[in-house]
Amino acid sequence: MDYRINILYTSDTHGFWLNRQDDRDHSLLNTAAAIKKLKTHFETNGEHCITIDLGDFIQGSSFATYLNQENESGSVFARAMNHIGYDYQLLGNHEFNFGLDYLNPILTDLNAEILSNNIVDIDSKKPALGVPYAIRSVNDLKIGVIGTTTHYIPNWEREENYAGLTFLDAFTETKRAVEILRPQVDIIIVGYHGGFESDINTGIPLESQTGENQAYRMLSEIEGIDVLLTGHQHRLINQNAKHTIAMQTGFAGEFIGHVNLEISDNKLTAMTSQLIDTNDFSADESLRTVMQPELNDASVWLETVLGNAPIAVPSEDAFTARIQGTPFIEMINQIQLEETGADFSATTLINDRFSDFTGTITQETLLETYPYYNLIAKVKVTGEELFEIMTYNLKYVTQDARGNIMVNPKYLDPKPKHYNWDMYSGLKAFVDMYAVEDKRLMALVDESTGKSIEKDKEYTLAISQYRAAGGGDYHWFTPDKIISYSEVDIASLIPDALNKFDIEEWRNINTNYSHIKWI
Repeated sequence: MDYRINILYTSDTHGFWLNRQDDRDHSLLNTAAAIKKLKTHFETNGEHCITIDLGDFIQGSSFATYLNQENESGSVFARAMNHIGYDYQLLGNHEFNFGLDYLNPILTDLNAEILSNNIVDIDSKKPALGVPYAIRSVNDLKIGVIGTTTHYIPNWEREENYAGLTFLDAFTETKRAVEILRPQVDIIIVGYHGGFESDINTGIPLESQTGENQAYRMLSEIEGIDVLLTGHQHRLINQNAKHTIAMQTGFAGEFIGHVNLEISDNKLTAMTSQLIDTNDFSADESLRTVMQPELNDASVWLETVLGNAPIAVPSEDAFTARIQGTPFIEMINQIQLEETGADFSATTLINDRFSDFTGTITQETLLETYPYYNLIAKVKVTGEELFEIMTYNLKYVTQDARGNIMVNPKYLDPKPKHYNWDMYSGLKAFVDMYAVEDKRLMALVDESTGKSIEKDKEYTLAISQYRAAGGGDYHWFTPDKIISYSEVDIASLIPDALNKFDIEEWRNINTNYSHIKWI
């Protein structure tokens, strides 16, 4: 008997049901329509279909922020996923951003079976948010589906947001599950909310080997995986490597991963895969109805005017803004300094929408320029650590053949990592780009006193909770260095600043935003 089994999967959709951040004409409604049309096509032709989502589905968009901050319920996410008809649901790292009290009701409402192989109860060590794997029978063929999440979550997330849980090593637990399942099934699919730490073809490391991403190790060292579906890095990957289909579907539902398994006499005889562009499908209007009233209510909320920002935009080019500074970042740093009373502040230019943050500011403008949930952490550092941190920070830039400053290619491949370039206020850096990389930083000066930073003196720094936990391989920031957290997140503090900053403060923001002297 010959037949086909199709796997459709998404990952890192991040709640973009209203529109995508850089594409206002498309949203996850197009993604939903694509899945529905493809499933109907397969079933009409007598083929089988398995649908999987790899997580990061409740956070990241302005719509997701509305649901958390105003609606205080993400139940609409479950309604949407149920309408699509997912068979299996994994958890991403961002599922824990709003805490378990927000997450658990969403998971309860999902019809999909939750696969959570390595997130376990801290006491019993048993799976806490689902089952480790599932066995699916198609005719007489048995398919094992394993779900694993990057175990690096405690390095980013506050402990109270995952209270009672512990995250076991993703590689170890995936290997264990494969060894258990392999004798029982004919095909093994691993869904992993994590990415590739090394190049699939060469094995050359793509990033620091922290354990955040372990897909290459899984591919190389675990025998018996037929299909490895990945996420987290927002990359587009479609390869047949080491007798395994390896995929990743990007960001915001722009692409669906499709794997086709050809079966003959209940044996796998061939595998093919493709990335399907969901912009080629019209929006699913029936799902829009299912997601009311939240979609309409969010649209109204996003049009709310928060205030006026008399912010100058010296350059709309994101790289120029990162290197020369920009008033938008200066505003955030001033907010962080005022909130924490720290000596210095550092933040990052998340995307290129910063140039829109001027004049009348709506909720949507705010959340498109600062879409993430981040508390402000006040941390202690020594002067010597500041020198080391800034030296590491400066690895973001290099020079082209003509001596012009440019982004270090290591920060662009395999995915852009502009978020690892911090921009400081209150601290002036003098940088010689003609020096060797580790000797570029010539001096650091406290702008409030005009005095050089003393290496044996302790200072305080205001940074995001992500950075305070060591995010971006800033190993100088550890939990024991954290003095305090802000009570509310950065994005929630910005509207207050719009109505609180006086003319002199705005003038300072618009004129004193450059804190690196390039020599």
